[in-house]
Amino acid sequence: MDDLRGRLEAIERRLGRIEAARAIERLMHSYVHAIDVIKDADVTAGFFAPDAVWEGRGNLAEFRADGLDEITEMFRGNPSMLPFTAHFLTNPVVDVSSDGTTARGRWHALEAATLFDRETAVWLIALYENDFRRLDGEWKIAHIRFEDRVICPYEEGWARTRFVSPVTLERVAQPCAAAPGDEHTTGG
Repeated sequence: MDDLRGRLEAIERRLGRIEAARAIERLMHSYVHAIDVIKDADVTAGFFAPDAVWEGRGNLAEFRADGLDEITEMFRGNPSMLPFTAHFLTNPVVDVSSDGTTARGRWHALEAATLFDRETAVWLIALYENDFRRLDGEWKIAHIRFEDRVICPYEEGWARTRFVSPVTLERVAQPCAAAPGDEHTTGG
């Protein structure tokens, strides 16, 4: 009987982690729906833990918000900086701690967006690397790390332009790869 009880407890723990991972995936869906469609800073901030961090990385490292007040303020200004956004999250990997109170999740993101000038349409390819915490039985975002790989003009694509600043509209060209045989070598 003890063996059966132990197996049942192990199944319940595994099921709890699976349900937690699904809840976290739904939380991320709700988060991107809020920033894409609802565009209400208070609604968006409601997905975060009180001491949460939103951290931009890569070319977006200048964007950081610590705590709910700063996160709310950041999302209050977001619709004027990015009046249109459509996030597509793919390749989710969610790892829930053995005690079911914390988790880490990773997603690839493809985002279509319009910048503040309302004329520049861009593709944004990025990675989310997020921490989550269960508070009063509900999953909350504890730390978002959002690292861009590409922010390129829709018309030009990422082969020509690697980055368009969402603040200044400055463009950075895609570096050209060296042609075979152009490598510089030294020898003796």
